[in-house]
Amino acid sequence: MGQAELVPQDVPELWDETAAARATRIRYYVLAVGCGLSLLTYIQRQSFVRAHPEIGHALDLNKAQFGYLQAAFLIGYGLFQVPCGLIGDRLGARHLLTVLVLGWSLLTGLTALAGFFPASAGGPFVFLLAARFLFGVFQAGFFPVWSRVMTDWTPIAERASAQGTVWMFSRLGGAVGPFLFLALFDLCGTWTTPFWLLAALGVVAAVPFWIWFRNRPDEMPQVNAAERALIARGRPASAAADGSRGGTVPWLAMLGSVNVWALCLMYGFVGSAGNFITNLLSIYLESDRHLSPQATTWLTGLPLAAGIVSCVSGGVLSDWIVRRWKSRKWGRRLNGLVGLVVAGLAIMAVPWAHPVWLLAALLCVSFFCNDLIMGPAWAACADVGERCAGTISGAMNMTGQFFGAAGMAFAGFMLQRNHSEALFLVFGCAYGLAALCWLAVDVTKPLRVEQNRSSG
Repeated sequence: MGQAELVPQDVPELWDETAAARATRIRYYVLAVGCGLSLLTYIQRQSFVRAHPEIGHALDLNKAQFGYLQAAFLIGYGLFQVPCGLIGDRLGARHLLTVLVLGWSLLTGLTALAGFFPASAGGPFVFLLAARFLFGVFQAGFFPVWSRVMTDWTPIAERASAQGTVWMFSRLGGAVGPFLFLALFDLCGTWTTPFWLLAALGVVAAVPFWIWFRNRPDEMPQVNAAERALIARGRPASAAADGSRGGTVPWLAMLGSVNVWALCLMYGFVGSAGNFITNLLSIYLESDRHLSPQATTWLTGLPLAAGIVSCVSGGVLSDWIVRRWKSRKWGRRLNGLVGLVVAGLAIMAVPWAHPVWLLAALLCVSFFCNDLIMGPAWAACADVGERCAGTISGAMNMTGQFFGAAGMAFAGFMLQRNHSEALFLVFGCAYGLAALCWLAVDVTKPLRVEQNRSSG
């Protein structure tokens, strides 16, 4: 093989200012829709997390049981990442996302029925276990499928920024969700009614989405030729020619890809630690730190607020490094290498932070650095996978959720036995391992190149 075949061009000419000036901007409307759905996803998800104390008091559930509930959600969420990503790659996102949004919203409302089951037989806990598993199943598809949407609708030069923006709105939803639930709880006087109100948001979002959205730019008449050309610029010809269907998934190439394994393991280690803040933090703050409900609400929301800034800034930084240093490899790697080390150090110090302001600062620093990887990680899935971006994103997110499920079950066990110091040390080590995984990620070796090499 020639040198050009062995070493793919790291940063091809990805942007045309003249074409950009002539192009329509429908891709930004698509991005805005993704941001809205991402917001909804985390509002409904984090409202349940904030409701832990109220649900626990009403249904007599302990910390270990809430750990199992979050593990059930993460198992369902993890199991269906790859199937949903694969379906999105094969059939497109429009119909699938509509069904998923309606499904997880219905299950949000059904959470309110837990109190109708007999407590003597553990009915409420068993019902919630099933409901949280199914909620995870329906939510599983959003980010992998939307990753494929971003691959089809976003120029390569904007991928990390676009992915970071979508994840920024997820964190905004996570930050707003606890306050929204608390406001509805105070207004309604019960924890059940807010879940039905939150479920209604899904119907309001899903119907307009289905009416307007189309899977690819060439399926939407409002997109002009200049915008279609701009989106396709720099992409492999095979990816552009595949259309909305992903074709045959190169499973052997994926299994043999160092990039795929490194991204999956990295996201797994991050998930085992980062999911604590988005799933069990409120229990730790009220039960172990003995904070008031109001302080718990603030400290549950503040790290997610830090993630709002971090997700988008991490994506913008990644794209800037690519343009400035002419290296996509380090543009995707650097955030993870630096950010995850800092996240690990901050999370390990949490048990010894006695002033509330210091506790809040450490949680925010840890989650801020955690989320610096979001834009680069999901952009890396698109860079490596292209037409298989949804499948690879699903595999990465699946690993994160399985590791996260194990982490949350372990966290509930440790909190129930008052071993929080050891728990946070484990979280810090997980972040360190995740940082090391980034050294094996090289997006200049996409899956199609690795497949060609293996066959040649």
